[in-house]
Amino acid sequence: NTPARLQLLSFAIREQNMDEVIKLCTPALEYTPDVLEFYYYMGLAYHQKEKTDEALEVFKKGVNQVTDKSNKDIVSDFYAIMGDLYHIKKMNVEAYAAYDSALVYKEDNIGALNNYAYYLSVERKNLDKAEEMSYRTVKAEPTNGTYLDTYAWILFEKGKYVEAKIYIDQAMQSDGSKSSVVVEHCGDIYYMNGDREKALEYWLQAEKLSQEPPQEGSEERSEKELKLLRKKIAQKKYFAE
Repeated sequence: NTPARLQLLSFAIREQNMDEVIKLCTPALEYTPDVLEFYYYMGLAYHQKEKTDEALEVFKKGVNQVTDKSNKDIVSDFYAIMGDLYHIKKMNVEAYAAYDSALVYKEDNIGALNNYAYYLSVERKNLDKAEEMSYRTVKAEPTNGTYLDTYAWILFEKGKYVEAKIYIDQAMQSDGSKSSVVVEHCGDIYYMNGDREKALEYWLQAEKLSQEPPQEGSEERSEKELKLLRKKIAQKKYFAE
């Protein structure tokens, strides 16, 4: 009874009970393997539980069920989340292929565009493509701090420091000031615009924020990242790596 199961699933999701979501979806995949929603929510539940391999396995099974009649928005989200999961596993080639697939099914999948663009910028690869994708997200959601930060960072990596400062300031005004990564980016951009005193202030603020629990949807900062941040603070100078 798919409608009844989906109703139970909505209750479990509302209560953030990921174990119950998995429990409900497991038999559903056997009874109704063509219903993509069950793969979607089961995969997300594993993702939330930080079980990356299990989540990836579920989404892979899900895309195998895709037909010409499948909802293109859902299929696009499948591939977008697979891109995120591959990135967590440091499988960037597979991640970018998944993002490409997501954009084939829905060319304005904003989440996929942002993550794809940001990860390219971190690798300093295909920056023109990254800038074009990121600009589309900023145009779609001009007050989204995450998207503004991504765009500012790509401009920074391309050496467009004055433009980068405009967008990082907007990101900071749109909740970006709560993110250690965004605040560190702000410091980097201010440094390259010649305001070293303000840059140091932002780096110190970023270090303080890094000691707090990460915001929802953001990853915990790695020791490598924090080591680089402390190096900037100690030497009062920007370092790329």
